[in-house]
Amino acid sequence: MIITSIEEQKRKGRFNIFLDGEFAFGLYKETIYDFGLRVKDDLTEEKINEIISYDEINFGKKAAIRFLNYKQRTEKEVHRKLKSHKLSDESINKIMLFLKDFKFVNDENYAKLFVESKKLLKPEGRRTVRMKLAQKGINKELSEKSVSENYSEEEELNKAKDLYDKYRKKVRGKNEADKKQKCFKHLLSKGFSYDLIREVMKIEET
Repeated sequence: MIITSIEEQKRKGRFNIFLDGEFAFGLYKETIYDFGLRVKDDLTEEKINEIISYDEINFGKKAAIRFLNYKQRTEKEVHRKLKSHKLSDESINKIMLFLKDFKFVNDENYAKLFVESKKLLKPEGRRTVRMKLAQKGINKELSEKSVSENYSEEEELNKAKDLYDKYRKKVRGKNEADKKQKCFKHLLSKGFSYDLIREVMKIEET
């Protein structure tokens, strides 16, 4: 198949490739340059597939890195972003391997930093942190490992006590029992377990 025309699209840096007088596919300028494509070049079907795959993977890498520039992401989040660009599964797999090899994505590091940030920035129970990691696409085994290594039961207890003390001072209630009930519900909403909350309230009452 002969390249009969290479025409620039309205989309900057993108070109239409015509083979034997008919539109065949679009390519980025970098791909055309890297393969040295010119009008009258004779392309085999195998070469065409190689060029299209190269173009798609190159685009996907750039899209993924732009996505990661804003903040760290999990593998699942990046995979979902690449899928939204309608890339093939084969291209996505190759892009993900590239990103992992060069440490652009690292779920273990992400989970560790996530747990530490949740522990420092605002008090939340270990159960909630695990749940949020799962929502980000972190598997159960890694989630459990990250929480157990970076957010101890003692730290969780102290976080719950601090939250209880702060909330109790500002919450209003009909009586003391009503205030305690509201404090209990508040801590529960933050992901602390029933048993832990009871322990905190028992400590604070002594």
